[in-house]
Amino acid sequence: MHLLEVLNPVAEQRGLLNVLTTNSRPESLDDKTVGLLWSGTHGGDVALKRAGEMIQERFANVSVNFYTGGNYPAPPPIVKQAAEECDVVIGATAD
Repeated sequence: MHLLEVLNPVAEQRGLLNVLTTNSRPESLDDKTVGLLWSGTHGGDVALKRAGEMIQERFANVSVNFYTGGNYPAPPPIVKQAAEECDVVIGATAD
């Protein structure tokens, strides 16, 4: 008897390899530090900076830190730094 091994030629999607769990949302961003994590793609920095401005207009005493990941996905040390320094992190890519 012969054994036939069938292989799937489709690679795993990158997003499935880097699945992260998310924390619950805070009730407010008042008195929080918000991290803005940019992947380096065109336009993402503009969108994140505008989001940071809008957050500061809407909430009291918010600090905003901007992080450049340099590529997608962001390097783990940058993600770790943002997580340690901020209460909330927003990541964005754009083209």
